[in-house]
Amino acid sequence: MENYSLLMGAAAVMKMAVEMAAVSMEKPSGGPARESFKLLYSFKGEVEKTSPGSIVDIDHHTVEYTLRGMTMTKECFRRVFVCFEACRRGFLEGCRPYLAIDATFLTGRFKGQLVAACAVDGHNFVFPVAYGVIEAESEESWTWFLQNLRRAIAHPNGLVIHTDACKGLEVAVDNVFPGVEHRECMHHLAANFGKKFKGKVYADNLWPASLTCSVKKHNYHMRQLYKNDKVKEYLETHHSKLWARSQFSEVSKVDYVHNNLAESFNSTIRELKGLYLADLLDKIRVEYVQKFLVRAGIAEAKFMGHIIIPSVMNELKQKTRGLEMDMTRCSATTAEVSFLDKEKREWRYPVDLEARTCSCRQWQITGLPCIHALFFITTLSGQAGNIQQYVHDYYSVAKFKATYAHALPALEGKQQWDPVDPGFKLCPPVLKRAAGRPRKSRIRPRSEGAGLGPRRRKCTRCGGSGHFAKYCDNAVDPAFGECFDVSNDEQNDDQNEDAVEATSDDPIDDPIDEPQNDQIDDPIDDPIDDPIDEPQNYKNDDPIDNENDDPIDDPIEEKIEAPNVGVQPSVVVSSTWFEQSCGSEL
Repeated sequence: MENYSLLMGAAAVMKMAVEMAAVSMEKPSGGPARESFKLLYSFKGEVEKTSPGSIVDIDHHTVEYTLRGMTMTKECFRRVFVCFEACRRGFLEGCRPYLAIDATFLTGRFKGQLVAACAVDGHNFVFPVAYGVIEAESEESWTWFLQNLRRAIAHPNGLVIHTDACKGLEVAVDNVFPGVEHRECMHHLAANFGKKFKGKVYADNLWPASLTCSVKKHNYHMRQLYKNDKVKEYLETHHSKLWARSQFSEVSKVDYVHNNLAESFNSTIRELKGLYLADLLDKIRVEYVQKFLVRAGIAEAKFMGHIIIPSVMNELKQKTRGLEMDMTRCSATTAEVSFLDKEKREWRYPVDLEARTCSCRQWQITGLPCIHALFFITTLSGQAGNIQQYVHDYYSVAKFKATYAHALPALEGKQQWDPVDPGFKLCPPVLKRAAGRPRKSRIRPRSEGAGLGPRRRKCTRCGGSGHFAKYCDNAVDPAFGECFDVSNDEQNDDQNEDAVEATSDDPIDDPIDEPQNDQIDDPIDDPIDDPIDEPQNYKNDDPIDNENDDPIDDPIEEKIEAPNVGVQPSVVVSSTWFEQSCGSEL
């Protein structure tokens, strides 16, 4: 009878195991992370259906693998490019011909680089043009992205492309956009320059050489730098792109020497970098939709009756206050504007209102009258003294409205997308995991500062930080359970207090002070212009996980010992051992 019961029990277990295996086979293999790649072609179909003219290009390649001695192949995802028709037309019809391109790493299961090309509108807002995902920063992948970008926007007159020190990007830009004005980020140049050349002469001349619009002033500062022959050789070898305003063309009307636009975009989407690929592309679209709606509303509500954007005019009017200069008028539209510096030296600048020029070249490069031209304009009466007529059309309300005149597509949820069969199964990329724990943060360079400082312990009595439990007098939240005895906690604190205090007293490197750019360099008024979206250079990346992993911080359950009454405690076998061994599904 006992043998029969055991056989029946074993048969029941086998039956349930077969049923569980069948259920697991019905579930999608690999989970939603792998399934998200199958939705890419559905996303492409929905975008092209709701927004004709939009470009969604998906690149894949064939990968060979061996399974049970057999060589097989599969199609794996490699890259994707997205450019909406509203973004394409908004850039060509309303923005200045300037693109900032950069990449930031993804933090999800399948690694890669999220790349974006951003422009700037008349209000100096960041305007997204195109974005995508590539497998890595290489000349091949950047060339593929830029070829799709040129397919979308062609080659506008006076186009400027601003890049960081991305691997392979400089070569790709020169190959895909030959003859384009290629700028490099001055922030990265100064950081690299400071590693090789140190001294007051370099600090006093490098940034002024970059920020001045005057060719003569630029040449003066460069002569001071070139007193060291190695400086000229280094700049010509490693930083051959444009980084000084005096070298910029007068067509784009953008004088940025850093790549803050792309960094601002990276800061905006930093919370989305860990999403599945289909969700990532759609969430970025949602961010675009919201920005377009808000800015189109601003144009209708606040810009009515204005020719030039009000914030631009307010900035110019602010500059006209307190100007102490002298002027010698040569004709109705030309004059010499001069002023004395602190050393009583006279600086003179010829201004031509009809040609919209000043010898300082700031007016020609930015499209906004410089202080010399503003001083001349404010002395005129009647219509000739109206500042609006001397501002470039890129800053007009009409251009701003044209930038956001076209709406982005509205899509249904991904569960409602029509399935699209590309003729093959798109698999995720082959993972090439690096040694060690996967990173979710980049290593912060010393030039960006020391970060948040040393790690702070958490009090095991109240849950606060910065003190130990034996010194804690705070009221304890009822939701925070006290699992330690105060005596045990004090012993643990005594054993580790010296080590913790030694760690917290470690010296922290002070950030290197770098010259600040003037106000006109800042592309946006929002505080996200200086994106500090990357975590600090800690030995361990995730401070929360590290705290949870620390045996001192984790609450330890007290062991309950059996009373010593002379009787050995008996071992009780749980009646639910069969359920625990077979799983909670039973």
